Amino acid sequence: MPRVLAPYSNIVEALTPTMTGLPGVIVTIDGRDGVGKTTLGRYLAWHFNVTLIETDLFLIPAADYLIHLDDQINRIIERRVTTPLPVIVEGVSMLQLMKRIHRVPDFSIYITNPRQRGSPAMARRLSAAGIDCVVYDAYAEAVKALQSPRVTGTASLEQFV
Repeated sequence: MPRVLAPYSNIVEALTPTMTGLPGVIVTIDGRDGVGKTTLGRYLAWHFNVTLIETDLFLIPAADYLIHLDDQINRIIERRVTTPLPVIVEGVSMLQLMKRIHRVPDFSIYITNPRQRGSPAMARRLSAAGIDCVVYDAYAEAVKALQSPRVTGTASLEQFV
C-alpha cells in the first residue's frame, strides 16, 4: 500500500477493512457540489487501485435540470462487482442514484462542509438505511493540513478543499 496522505488518514483507516476484505464492494462518496468528492474519490481509487466512477460525467441536460445516465453507470458497476473488484462511485445524491439502479452500497462516505447545512441529517439517513458510513469533514481536514509543519510557503484553504 502507498503512504497515506495525512488529510485522508481517517477515511483510509475506516475504509481499509471493507476494501481489502470483500470482493465486489460498492463504495459511494456523496456530498454537495464543490466539497471535494472527486478529489477524495480519485485519491482513494489510486490508493486502493480500484475503479472510480465520476457520475458527473454521466449527466445530461433535460429542460431545467440534469439527469444521470443510470443504465450506463449501472453497467459499469455490474462489470466491476461481478469481476469481482471494488468500485467507488462518487457524485451528488448517491443514495437516490443507488436506489434507482437497485443497488445498496457496502460503504458510504458523506463529505461535509460546516458552512453548508444538511450533513448531520444525511449521516442519520445512511445509518438508518444500514449502510456503513463515515462523515468526512473536508474543511476541517484542510485546516489541519494547513497547520501541519510540513506545509511550507503560502497556501490557501481553497488549494485543499
